[in-house]
Formats: sequence, C-alpha cells, structure tokens
Amino acid sequence: MLPSEVNNLNIKDAVEFDKQGNVTNTKVFTFFIGGHGPFTEKFYAGEQDTPAIERRIGDRVAQLRELGAIPQK
Repeated sequence: MLPSEVNNLNIKDAVEFDKQGNVTNTKVFTFFIGGHGPFTEKFYAGEQDTPAIERRIGDRVAQLRELGAIPQK
C-alpha cells in the first residue's frame, strides 16, 4: 500500500524505442506527495511488480520526510 501522503496518482502506459527501433513498454506514474509535486516514476516491464512500485514511491516520501518537507509520522 502506498503511503497516505501520496495523492492524485495518475498511471499511463507509454512506449519507448531504443536505437535499433525495438519497443519497450513502460508505465509512468505521476503523483503528488502532500502538497509537493508532481513527481514522476517510470517503470519498465521487469519493474512493474507491486513491491517495486511501492518501494520507489515510498522512498520518495521518505526523502521528503528527511528533508523536513512533510511531517514525520
């Protein structure tokens, strides 16, 4: 589960091409943390499992807490 400070989450499917023209499918997560943002995290096909998504977004929340931008829990 994502931290409660995460809001206005928007998830879009996207496509990227490498130099050889091969297609890579991605998901782009755009979100706010409290009143800060928007933040964007891009997940490639092998990274789109729930724990990986929760971990990366949770890390961003933890960084803002450490900086004092959002209150400590």
